[in-house]
Amino acid sequence: MESLTSEILASLPLFQGIGKNELAQFSDGVPHSIVKYNKGQTIVSQDSPCRHLILILQGTVGVSTDADNKIYTLHERLHSPTAIQPEMLYGISLRYTHSYTAQTEVKALIIPKEGVVTMYSHFEVFRLNIINLLSTKIYRQHQWFWHNHDAGTEKRIVHFIHSRCSYPAGEKILEISMEQLGRQINEPRMKISHSLNQMQKKGWLLLHRGK
Repeated sequence: MESLTSEILASLPLFQGIGKNELAQFSDGVPHSIVKYNKGQTIVSQDSPCRHLILILQGTVGVSTDADNKIYTLHERLHSPTAIQPEMLYGISLRYTHSYTAQTEVKALIIPKEGVVTMYSHFEVFRLNIINLLSTKIYRQHQWFWHNHDAGTEKRIVHFIHSRCSYPAGEKILEISMEQLGRQINEPRMKISHSLNQMQKKGWLLLHRGK
């Protein structure tokens, strides 16, 4: 198994702030593996069980999310280092809500759930990092719902996309028809078309058929 340096571990989400001695204890005492994914290879699929903590060490990952009724799909792009939905290890639903695919060659650190429990029990900084991650996620979602989203079609479109993103920055591709987008935000197709074309003129987005 490929070894991990303290510098690589310290740069990862959930490991930041952990001391060298604890990092050495992790390398020696916590089950883990390093897996390489080729470009185009699926890392995890939407609705598949979450049994591992997956931390992307190197590479770029594509994120795709299908609506429950399959009428639209949102695509995103994440760069390393990043964690793949650690919040899905616990709670009511233990399944991924997005699909992750390697857009370049990707290297990932994978820790089984029992290893995460060991780290949570023995490494206080790791425990605090998880609490901070979950608290930040809850805060952002809660605050977003209290923003004013009834301020015109453009802002409703922005809200529709933003509220479904796993990360607020970077490239987003939304596969949806104008009719379906109108139904989702309760706007007529003509207003959707006008607003999207105005947003394209401003350089905010690019329009394609069904995208």
